[in-house]
Amino acid sequence: MDGPQVARAEALLGLLGLSVRDKDVHRGPLTVAHAEEAAIDVIADLLHWLRAHGCDPDGALDRAQAHFEAELPEAA
Repeated sequence: MDGPQVARAEALLGLLGLSVRDKDVHRGPLTVAHAEEAAIDVIADLLHWLRAHGCDPDGALDRAQAHFEAELPEAA
């Protein structure tokens, strides 16, 4: 699956891989499992940021889900 959304997420997760918090985790490229956990952490951090700035995190999640689904390729 390619596209600008995937490229941006890969770039962000790559940045997170440069400063892995766990000392036991190899500092090389993140595994998919580590990347998944990092993505979940980023989503949670963004929800905190939204709330701290007076935004509605649930509404933002709903809109993000709608954007995500609208950008999915049509099922064949």
